[in-house]
Amino acid sequence: MSFNLPPLSDEEKEKKAEAFMDLVDAKFDKRPVRARFVKEKTKPMVVRFPISLMEDIREISAITGVSMNSVCLELLRPVVKKRLKELID
Repeated sequence: MSFNLPPLSDEEKEKKAEAFMDLVDAKFDKRPVRARFVKEKTKPMVVRFPISLMEDIREISAITGVSMNSVCLELLRPVVKKRLKELID
């Protein structure tokens, strides 16, 4: 294996490192830092729907092991229909 360019000198390495740090500083200093894995605040929402639907959601949650909130969200997606058909069969 042959290299086309000679290795960088220490001065060239420092210049590239400074240029990179200037780029990083300029790019990220303007954005606010958000902590990772911090739970966002939620607001309880009252939803009126039939008791039979609530029981169905509880049953789906028990069968799949997924939380009720996730079940409600997944019911809005077409993928869950295929999964429910597989679970029923």
